Amino acid sequence: MISTAQRRAIVHHLIRSCILACFGVFIIYLVRTGSLLQYVEPALSLYVKLSAMGLFATAIYQLHSAWDNWRGVDAAACDCNHDPSSSTIANVFYYGLFLLPLALGFLM
Repeated sequence: MISTAQRRAIVHHLIRSCILACFGVFIIYLVRTGSLLQYVEPALSLYVKLSAMGLFATAIYQLHSAWDNWRGVDAAACDCNHDPSSSTIANVFYYGLFLLPLALGFLM
């Protein structure tokens, strides 16, 4: 049986994974449409393209963490995880800080 704390952790990991994957997809979209150079310096475009791979790798790690929590594996055994805030308003604010630029990027 999954506890409430585990459910909360799973949801947070899934939200983080989606946000990271969306940033990676946005970078790929900018590269495919040829509009990446409107956002970054041409000399930095290679690094931005490489960062998309890092974003996807981190998104996969977040999915793995959600999977571990769902299976009941204690992923916090190394004490290296950061527990999300218990306040819903704070979580909406923090995730909104990342979702707003994504939404603006996809809508523009």
